Amino acid sequence: MSKKVITIAREYGSGGRLIAQKVAEKLGIVYYDNEVIDLAAKEMGFDVDVIRKVSEEKSSGFMYSLSSSAFTLPLNDQVYTMQSKIIRHLASYDACIIVSGCADYILEDFDNVLKVFIHAPLESRIRRVKEDYKENHSDLKKYVVKKDKTRSNYYNYYTTKKWGQLKNFDLTINSDLGINEAADIISKLYLEGKF
Repeated sequence: MSKKVITIAREYGSGGRLIAQKVAEKLGIVYYDNEVIDLAAKEMGFDVDVIRKVSEEKSSGFMYSLSSSAFTLPLNDQVYTMQSKIIRHLASYDACIIVSGCADYILEDFDNVLKVFIHAPLESRIRRVKEDYKENHSDLKKYVVKKDKTRSNYYNYYTTKKWGQLKNFDLTINSDLGINEAADIISKLYLEGKF
């Protein structure tokens, strides 16, 4: 039986991770983000940094390697499969927040899942990346747009849906409303069970 779960997908620089952390604090529930990737790496016996890099990229195609007379899926596909198993397991046994671009899709057959997408105007996201995240890139606009494109490509490759489409989510929030305000809205919906 599935527990009440919140999935959060987000545009890069929208503050989705910050909002998720605040919601977890308000509700007193577990928050998973990079922990899902770390668990996948541990289960697969790979270096965490390698798995983190691969977990953001779609498979490079239909190239399969031949080992021990059996076909092996590309590492990207193996990581997605393992993350899916972990996300489904976490959602089955614990009320939690899962920050993962594909969690809404992975849990689409689960009851009691509030699917949230956090977005913001590009200018706001560029400012947050510079001022709040303290990231330094030669062209911040290009960097933020590229990160979104990577997320979009990954989601579109591994799901049957299109990244960022409103109909994929129960709630979409412009984080320019405020991080605390967005967290309050999500927390209220979760407590009221209106999803």
